[in-house]
Order: sequence, then C-alpha cells, then structure tokens
Amino acid sequence: MATNNEIEFKQLLTEAQYNAIHKIYFREIESFKQTNYYIDTPDFDLKNHKSALRIRVKDEYLEMTLKIPAEVGLTEYNFETHIVPKLDKLIPEQSLPSEIADQLIKMDIDLSQLIILGSLKTERLEKEINGNLLVLDKSTYLDCEDYELEYEVEDYDEGLIQFKSILEKFDMKHEIPSNKVQRFFDRKSNLYHN
Repeated sequence: MATNNEIEFKQLLTEAQYNAIHKIYFREIESFKQTNYYIDTPDFDLKNHKSALRIRVKDEYLEMTLKIPAEVGLTEYNFETHIVPKLDKLIPEQSLPSEIADQLIKMDIDLSQLIILGSLKTERLEKEINGNLLVLDKSTYLDCEDYELEYEVEDYDEGLIQFKSILEKFDMKHEIPSNKVQRFFDRKSNLYHN
C-alpha cells in the first residue's frame, strides 16, 4: 500500500500543441499504454465528493486508487488489486482494501453500489525535468480523444513557476482543466442525455 499527496499541474492541449511538445521533450522517449477503469455509484456519489476510484491496468499489473481532495493537491490511496475490471461489474465490498473502504464510508458511499462505469485508455510519455515528472498523455474514451500535459511536483509554488515556464515556450497560458475522470463522466453524461 502506498499513500501519497499528489501535487500536479495539468493543461489540456490541441493535437498540434501535443505534437509540438512531443517533438521538443519526448522525441527519444518510448510511450507506454495504460487503461483506467472508473468506479462510482450509479448516482455518481464519488464524483459529487470530488473524489475518484479507479483500477489501472498497466503491463498486467492491477492497481486500485482512491483520490480524495487534500489541502494541497489530492491524497491518493494505492493498492495492488486482483479485481479483473469489466464494464458494469459490481465491486464486491470484501474486495476493497480496508483503507479505501474506510475513506468511502466516511463519505457515506454505499459500498454495495460501486460499479465499473467505463474505461479510458492512455498512451503516456514521461520525462524527469528539474527533479519533477513531465507527462504527456493521449487518451481515448467514449468515442473521443484528448491530449494533456501534466507536471507532477513536490513543491507547489516552485512547480507552478516551472510549469508555466514550460507552457510559455509554446505560447500557452495555464488553464486548469477538469481531470480525466471528470472529463470521462462529463462525456458519459452528455452521451446519456442525447
């Protein structure tokens, strides 16, 4: 089990911006693929708490992560899991790591209602810059594709300065986007209502 405080800055990109950043920072880097399976109740109780639960599949490794808001950034609870994710699969309460179950109970989440609502596939590139991690993602989900730059840092203030400096090289102003799980559920909601 790993619990950590995640501080990261994000920027949604156009395909042209993605390609420009790829050319400057990631030309020699090999990408890898991962799939996130998003879990919530049918009423989106986790989303309503600005929290997210997922199972990430990467190289046959399965990891369950709960992200909840912290004073700065997010608190992440990460555990290896043996739940093989499938769409519309209910998550058995006894399969939840106790630390995750405890946090969900504090939010009054009905554990018997947790279900896998969808998946998002990401082609990811990573590079260390100034002791921090620069991440370039191309994600596909629910018949759409988007591009995102992330900068995972230890120090919020210094990290923000560095991230804005990277963006300025590409004539971009920092605009805080919704995170992947929010974009996924917004898209799912739009498709459901149309």
